[in-house]
Amino acid sequence: MGSYMRLLRTPGVFRVTISQLFARLPLGMLSLAILMHVSATTGSYAQAGIVVACVSLAEAIAMPVSARLTGAFGVTPVVLSAAVINGIGFVALALAPAHLLLLAILGTLVGATIPPLMPVVRALYPRMVPPDTVRALFAFDTTAQELIWVTGPVIVTVLASLVSTAVPLLAAAGITVTGSVAFVLSLQPGQPWIKRNRSPFGRVLARQEVILALVANLALVASFMAMEVGVVAQLGHAMAGAAISVSSLGSLIGGLLLGQRRLGLGALVATLGVVMVGTALTGLVTGPLQFVALFAAGFGFAPAMAALYHAVSRGVEEQAAAEAFGWLNTGALAGGAAGTALSGVFNDAWGPIASYALATGLAVAAAASPLIARLAGPVRGFSAEEPVVPASDPEAGCGLVLSQDKPDARASQEADDESAQCHPGIDATTC
Repeated sequence: MGSYMRLLRTPGVFRVTISQLFARLPLGMLSLAILMHVSATTGSYAQAGIVVACVSLAEAIAMPVSARLTGAFGVTPVVLSAAVINGIGFVALALAPAHLLLLAILGTLVGATIPPLMPVVRALYPRMVPPDTVRALFAFDTTAQELIWVTGPVIVTVLASLVSTAVPLLAAAGITVTGSVAFVLSLQPGQPWIKRNRSPFGRVLARQEVILALVANLALVASFMAMEVGVVAQLGHAMAGAAISVSSLGSLIGGLLLGQRRLGLGALVATLGVVMVGTALTGLVTGPLQFVALFAAGFGFAPAMAALYHAVSRGVEEQAAAEAFGWLNTGALAGGAAGTALSGVFNDAWGPIASYALATGLAVAAAASPLIARLAGPVRGFSAEEPVVPASDPEAGCGLVLSQDKPDARASQEADDESAQCHPGIDATTC
């Protein structure tokens, strides 16, 4: 826990982390809010499902692109322009008439313009704090984001019940815009800069640590969503919410206790093994023991994700980090969609036990992925050596760059002006 206290004492870290988590809160509201509003407007859950699918597909495709654009045009222009367009899309969706084509187009607009806050902030984390606390910062972020998935649905349910189904969408618009502005302001007095990525789009996917994180992320999220379908089918809507919250609580506690520790590939496999065992037991036991199993299934989730994110941040070049994290977001979305869809089919055919079997199989795949990756050679992000940085920027990773979001202006100076670098920490007053 001492690592977390050091983080909170680092100037600017708490401000940046909290502001981006607040701006990302609509991600926990999105699916349920659209599902409730479109089904109420059209009278069709099928049409509501199509609109939700348009949102998810558009986000999965657009996130790596928008994350990469932050290196070309700067963090502030990309994040704020996306937030404004996204907010307009939310408002339009809340007020639109019940025409499926129009609703699908607006859903696509909302998904495609979600601000790339997650990939941006995770690309910047290694430059915000001293090297020995980067791991703890990833763990803190991964653990804290569980609050998004816990509080988001509650906010939607309360607002829709007390006012109308359109209000959660309007609230999401307001939170996205104000949260994004707060995030940009939290980066002051100097704007951190994500370097322009001049390599071909998608080349970062050839990195071994990125492939491992993408596959493990996809399988892990798919496993959780498949298990969630089984829980809902077995326990019903009333008890399912409490059961899933227990799993989220396990993830929170696991992240706080283990997330800041150094996890090599072996420890990562063991952590994912805890998720695998907990998932399997969830389908085999009932009553209070099932809640214990759900807690265990969640316990290894946040620590494993934090370890994977940290490995990517160490293994890829600084200018490719934002795009890499954008692809990880795409993997999570694909895993969630695939896990939910397949588990629904399995559940309809063979009952909840089939959903649990699918979830266990996916958890096994997640746990096996580090071992398979190791067969191809050492995974650089998990090695004990210092991460490799581009030769053109020997100071990369030591602090934030005060470029006022003008990447090209710094490009001509970075070889000669080491004073452009700051000491670790987001407060630039010590430069």
